[in-house]
Amino acid sequence: MGIALLRMIPKRPLIATVAYSLAFAISSPVGVGIGIAIDSTTQGRTADWIYAISMSIACGVFMYVAINHLISKGFNPQTNNHFDTPAFKFLAVLSGVAVIAIVMIWD
Repeated sequence: MGIALLRMIPKRPLIATVAYSLAFAISSPVGVGIGIAIDSTTQGRTADWIYAISMSIACGVFMYVAINHLISKGFNPQTNNHFDTPAFKFLAVLSGVAVIAIVMIWD
């Protein structure tokens, strides 16, 4: 993400770049710490609801990134490809959602 940020605005000041990179680097450990604290202090139906809401947000972010950044912009194949159509891209997203749903049901 830090490299993508630098590519978007390459003439950003060094201090701002370091600050954004530091914020991105500590966001994951802080999120894990919050998750561990919530998991250890909740029980019963509240824990189930918190788990369901947090997993739906995580899957929603995953789908947003997949659809908007990977599939829509995609890549430019060097040769024409039969599978580079909106229908196949939609089927790829749909199969990914199905796989995640099956894994979540097994969990």
